[in-house]
Amino acid sequence: MKENSQFNVYAAFYDLLYKDKDYRGEAHYIDQLITKFLDKNKSTTSLLDLACGTGKHLIELSGKGFAALTGSDISKSMIEVAEKNAEANGKHIKFYNYSFQESDKINATFDVVISMFSAINYLTSYADQSKTLSNVHKLLDSGGLFIFDYWNGCAVTESYSPVKILRKKQENAEIIRISETNLDQVAQSATVKFTCNYFSDNVRLAEFEEIHHLHYYYFSEMKNLLQSHRFEILQISPFMHMDKVVTPQEWNISIIARKIG
Repeated sequence: MKENSQFNVYAAFYDLLYKDKDYRGEAHYIDQLITKFLDKNKSTTSLLDLACGTGKHLIELSGKGFAALTGSDISKSMIEVAEKNAEANGKHIKFYNYSFQESDKINATFDVVISMFSAINYLTSYADQSKTLSNVHKLLDSGGLFIFDYWNGCAVTESYSPVKILRKKQENAEIIRISETNLDQVAQSATVKFTCNYFSDNVRLAEFEEIHHLHYYYFSEMKNLLQSHRFEILQISPFMHMDKVVTPQEWNISIIARKIG
């Protein structure tokens, strides 16, 4: 399939940028949700990660006792990195190069589908949102779970930062990313421009830009989307806090929904 330009060059530097992301803690959180809401032994449970990126969540989940783990991502470059990461860690994970909208091409069904890191926000039109939720519904076995997180529009419009700088260093490699965000509050959209500079031994080896278009969601909007696509919402909570009450100020919201029908 055609490479998605948003993640083409970005894939090579992705793991350095997010080297401090708590993948282990997030995998534990996902595992807790599955244990709580799925009435099935994990030794027979299959899981698909849509928009899996470089596969880090799947690698951490591989130690939780699941029967089978699968990942899919729109970016061929990301999948190539994910395959290398899995091989380097001795993990048997199957990967596909499909977007949310093409995920119905995966010829399998799963007990659990997850989508982390607010990847759902890249679905910027109702057509794409509807197609994705229909695909997830088809990919799930009867009573299967859909677990994901997303940006809460209430928090985004109140507390977003127009400019952010992220700097990450590991051994001789360093990357500096400047993020510039513009909101269109009528369209509920965010346009994020990343300007990245990559250094090795203090010598700049690469400079590149990425433009990311995202849609942020409001609570009733997300509820209506899920219910109209035959999902029952089991829990809404702040991401990583399954027992905490949601407030409008929480930026990342996680949802656990069950397939109906």
